[in-house]
Amino acid sequence: MASRDDRKIDGTITDNLHRLSKYGVLTARPGYEITGHQLTGRRAIVATVHTKKPSAGLPRGEALPESIGGVSVDVREANSYQRLRAIDPLAAEVSQTYRRPEDAEPDWPLERELPSGKLLNSAHSETQKKLAAQTKAQPASARALAAHQHKPMLEYDPVGCPPLQPVEVTARVTTAVSPDAGLATLTKFLSGTTSSLIIGMYDFTSAEILGDFKSDLTASKTLQIVQDDPAPNPTRDQTDWETVQDLKQTLGNRARIAWALTRSDHFAAQWSFPYAYHIKVIVRDNSAVWLSSGNLNRSNEPDLGHPPTTEDRDWHVIVEDASLARTFVAYLDFDYRTAAANQLSSQPVIEKAIEDARAKRAREADPTPPPQPKNAARVRGSAGTPVAPRVFSNLSLKVTPLLTPDKLPNTQDGQYVTNIIKLIKGARNSICIQLQYIEASTGNSSLYDQLLQVIADQIGAKKDVKLIVSANYAEKWGEKMKDEGVDLTGNISTLPNVHNKGFIIDGETVVVSSQNFSPAGIYENRDAGLILQSEQIAQYFGPIFDADWGDSRPLVVQGRSRQGGARKKRKPAARKAKKASPGRRR
Repeated sequence: MASRDDRKIDGTITDNLHRLSKYGVLTARPGYEITGHQLTGRRAIVATVHTKKPSAGLPRGEALPESIGGVSVDVREANSYQRLRAIDPLAAEVSQTYRRPEDAEPDWPLERELPSGKLLNSAHSETQKKLAAQTKAQPASARALAAHQHKPMLEYDPVGCPPLQPVEVTARVTTAVSPDAGLATLTKFLSGTTSSLIIGMYDFTSAEILGDFKSDLTASKTLQIVQDDPAPNPTRDQTDWETVQDLKQTLGNRARIAWALTRSDHFAAQWSFPYAYHIKVIVRDNSAVWLSSGNLNRSNEPDLGHPPTTEDRDWHVIVEDASLARTFVAYLDFDYRTAAANQLSSQPVIEKAIEDARAKRAREADPTPPPQPKNAARVRGSAGTPVAPRVFSNLSLKVTPLLTPDKLPNTQDGQYVTNIIKLIKGARNSICIQLQYIEASTGNSSLYDQLLQVIADQIGAKKDVKLIVSANYAEKWGEKMKDEGVDLTGNISTLPNVHNKGFIIDGETVVVSSQNFSPAGIYENRDAGLILQSEQIAQYFGPIFDADWGDSRPLVVQGRSRQGGARKKRKPAARKAKKASPGRRR
């Protein structure tokens, strides 16, 4: 429901359409001002333009006014989806239906197309009328949308799998971060395979890691993998489909591979996970678990000798414990059995429509990319030398496996979100969370709202709460947070290329996981994590988080709403942590 302020600004927009309908302006809506990639907290008219240009370079009369009726006009350059929607709404709809989770867009009910001034989502808007006409004229794209909409649901019910309970272990544990040592640590882990790899994976597009699989899985060694088929990663060496075909050809009947049961996967006859099989877990020889926030791609697992254009911050952990491995194997086996029983043969018409829509969207990306600093590809590394992995040879700790969409026994309570809420509620001093993004809540008391509210309550209780998100997604969800729901923007900082989903609580407990903060991420998609109650592990990840926090930038302009004032002095994430290489490379 639109706020009184939103309705007032919307009235200003509709009364001044002639002042906003300039060449290249796509939409206008009520929103919040963003200056220098930071929220100011001031209300604004947000005008989305195809390509943002300096006012001085525009013909006379084509520049948008700086304000209308005392409300600032904030000019934003459209993203690829918004540009494509303006010229080809059906292709935009197909590409968004088969998107990656991070490409979700906030809903702006009062956004109006220009020059008509109609609400963008109204059936009477030019956008929606064109979409309806295209749907009739382009049966292949219409089939792609219908296949997604009408795909039957297979209820997720992992019968026979063990309960997800905390376990006390004494184990060899390895910790590592990307870009510093993720690939090297994974390569060493894979090379130790003696019998089998059992895997659940979202994205597998690294040629180097594919080569490791082929060289390490020799003789009688076997592979079982459930694989998602997301929209192509920009840093890919090959597609997920090509990875699967290569593994099948190389390993023959030693490879058991199935496409995940996601709604957007055109290889799946039914769906259990609505948006993504987003898990990143490898079990080696039924005795060791590699679990990560990062996929098997070049940006999450970069080769420092040949870095891609994007290197992401990710956390990784290996726990060599047979009981924990058996738990994950049980769920991965269940995923494989249900997926293998519900595979579709190739559907060339639908696949071509999706591929064409994605290609059209890619052509609309970044007509005026911002200037990049020197060595931009290495901005996510460490100062001086990369942070090395750390091996704890005989570490005693409590470990809790986390899975979505699993529920607690005999309840409908989500196992992941219940544990995370309990962890955050129980924090005595500090909560350090680093995520790719935090979607805005809707203010409807949903489970997701409750999760964000627990964080807000701890901020209100004057706990030291630090939230780092990727600068790539912070602005759209930060502005939506200001618009409705639980507002955490005063405690959010941004950093480029964060892909992590990690926590450090009180310098004693660490979460390494694949769950993003979104309604689907905490409750619906297939994701996995570990709660690791260990000060030693916290002392590894803590200085890295602290360095990232030190290099981050407040989402809100300094002094406006960060815990009620100017940016606070930072306390370290890890207790008793020694000064260490801070996790950055210049």
